[in-house]
Amino acid sequence: SSGINAEYGVRCKCVCKNGVDREIFITTSIDFENCKCENVVPPSWRNPCIENRCECSYDIRNTNVLRVSVILTIICVSVMALFVLGDKIVWNFLRMPRKVYEWKQTNLDKRNRVYVNRSMLS
Repeated sequence: SSGINAEYGVRCKCVCKNGVDREIFITTSIDFENCKCENVVPPSWRNPCIENRCECSYDIRNTNVLRVSVILTIICVSVMALFVLGDKIVWNFLRMPRKVYEWKQTNLDKRNRVYVNRSMLS
């Protein structure tokens, strides 16, 4: 059982209904054979009426699959964030020479109007 717990997430989950209320009890320290209401539900909740409305299930989940899924999700989000950051930086560098060009062109136009055309600045 300890070898299974290392690679797989095992748990015993009991869902107990008490009228309208519903309580969920989970433990990870029980084998499949002992996954029963009397072994999982605390004594304060145990009585014959509740035990009849208590359903227990033994779940085995492969934690390696969950771990790989989380790592891939983090990698994808990181790559997208780096792309957006890189895109912003690249566009700022591309726009800067354009602004400098527009400023130089405006000054050149003013200079031409004053010295070449001999007209006043407007």
